[in-house]
Amino acid sequence: MSGATPSTPDEVAAGGEQVGGAGEPTGPPGPGTLAVTVPARPEHLAGLRRTLGGWLAGRGVPAPLLADIVLAADEALANAIEHGYRFADGLVALSGHVEDGHVVVAVVDHGVWKTPDMPPSPYRGRGMSLIRALADRVELVSTGGRTSLIARFRLPSASD
Repeated sequence: MSGATPSTPDEVAAGGEQVGGAGEPTGPPGPGTLAVTVPARPEHLAGLRRTLGGWLAGRGVPAPLLADIVLAADEALANAIEHGYRFADGLVALSGHVEDGHVVVAVVDHGVWKTPDMPPSPYRGRGMSLIRALADRVELVSTGGRTSLIARFRLPSASD
């Protein structure tokens, strides 16, 4: 990227900070941008939650909003791992930046989304509803073997 604030799914998911196997940062972040890519495995979720939470805290995001953002991102990441790859090999990218008074978080995978072959359950199938309830705006775009979820969370203003 050429210094401009990323705003499309491709720009949001592009470059920045890369992470190692445990979801911990291993490279320098871009200016104000978080971008981490890990193997699409459930064991990386805790590291991604810690990384995102630390990045948000470093930008002064209030604790209740921080918790909402981390929960929504965790749901999106878990969905990408389970539905995008069906626990097969692949990568999942998490990125974030602040734009126009909002924290913008994106989760991107290159898997082939399939609905799990499971009977309906009162304990499953609520991830997207939860993400939509927590975020101010959610975009889900799936094209050409790539699925991007972009969630925007309004930061409180000084007058809030």
